[in-house]
Amino acid sequence: MESSKTATTIQEQIETLRKRGMSIDDEGKAIENLSDIGYYRLGFYWFPFEKTYPRKEQRDHTFKEGTNFDYVIKLYYFDFDLRNLFLRYISRIEINFRTTLIYMISNKYKDDSFWYINPKVLKQDFIDSDLFQKSIKDVNSEPVIKQDLKTHKRKYAPAWKAIEYMSFGVVISIYDNLLDGGLKHGISVAYGMQSPSQFSNYINTVRRLRNYCAHGKVLFDMTLPEAISNGPLGYLGNQKNILIGAYKVFCYFLGRISQNRVTEMKSELLKAFNRVTYPTVKDIIYNNSGFRPNDL
Repeated sequence: MESSKTATTIQEQIETLRKRGMSIDDEGKAIENLSDIGYYRLGFYWFPFEKTYPRKEQRDHTFKEGTNFDYVIKLYYFDFDLRNLFLRYISRIEINFRTTLIYMISNKYKDDSFWYINPKVLKQDFIDSDLFQKSIKDVNSEPVIKQDLKTHKRKYAPAWKAIEYMSFGVVISIYDNLLDGGLKHGISVAYGMQSPSQFSNYINTVRRLRNYCAHGKVLFDMTLPEAISNGPLGYLGNQKNILIGAYKVFCYFLGRISQNRVTEMKSELLKAFNRVTYPTVKDIIYNNSGFRPNDL
């Protein structure tokens, strides 16, 4: 969150935090945390405790009265727990969507095992794009696929093999670039949505949440680059760009796959919230993420 013109030692970092008004009860533990997590990364988690928050310009970096270093650590580990929890269940959505897409398109084009490179199935500019061509190249470098290509003396693997190795984002792009509107509609209906554009918005929201988690970004105060559109969840109002909105979309998809997994996930989420014992930290989480106790 803040930059320094020169590197500083951990002891200097501790002294800086204290000068700015942060209480550090256990210096040994603080040294351990700063060595493990890093001053820069932790800066994202003490930012909400600064007097000028949420202003990012002309910050003086002084802390509100009563700010304790342990508050920052609790917020950091809550975010850490949340990312790991969400990733585990988003993988269920990713695998389910990949399976549904491969199954429905492959059965539509039974005579073409390589439909993902057919310009009569997908938009030509997408097939030719650097993103998709790199994805195919990466797929072909996978040992299992390399063996398939060698054994069958072919340039490409069948769709149901190749797409298993493509990223979530590329699989969604395959959906977005389908030429058959009826097929796109059929896939969206499988998830309870009549509109392909609405479905695309929802599944891309899950992708963005997944990327935040996978890349270790700060989650509790995330802002979506594209608002969640009206859909099965209705109009989300001021939740359409923040974590609680993304969470609701994520739960919607997970519920289409397994309500038991939703119940299980919410139970784990409640445990993560309960590990945050400081009311001040809970307020920051609620105010930034949009979560309320009845959402858990």
